[in-house]
Amino acid sequence: MTASSRVRLALMGLAILTLLSSSACVSSSPTVWAATISQEEEDAALAALPEDARRTLIPLSEIFYARITSRRFNSRATFEDPSMRQFFPTVAAYSDYYAALVDALELANIEFARPTRVDLLGISSDPNGSLRISLRFVGANDLPLRWWNAVLLRTDEWRWEDGRWWVVPGKV
Repeated sequence: MTASSRVRLALMGLAILTLLSSSACVSSSPTVWAATISQEEEDAALAALPEDARRTLIPLSEIFYARITSRRFNSRATFEDPSMRQFFPTVAAYSDYYAALVDALELANIEFARPTRVDLLGISSDPNGSLRISLRFVGANDLPLRWWNAVLLRTDEWRWEDGRWWVVPGKV
């Protein structure tokens, strides 16, 4: 085999790999937030709330959990990010939520406490007037020789107060 035919074969192989990798990126579709929630489930959970609350919960929760996605949660930069704190009524509430989430992500063996995806699984109303949002956090597995993703199932509480939604931290 001559040098020119080896180069041509290598370039052809590189072109095929490039085509395959780019088509894989194009064909994968992003997950639609709240796609698993039926309209009946959403209506039942939000029935007792004002129109503004019903209209804004899903988009606002999507923004909040999108900010969590692909961020290293056990870092000071994420903790001090004001775009995360705006969802909590006080700095203490944010600190409690943050500490509980970091601990849960690390116990679930999600690498670097960095979820790569958050899925909304369900919404239900709570007797105290809050909503419970069931979530699935997915990220790379931190344990050795485990190439599959690690998963954390978690329920967050959201409360409508003073005309806006707040995330309510669980007890640490």
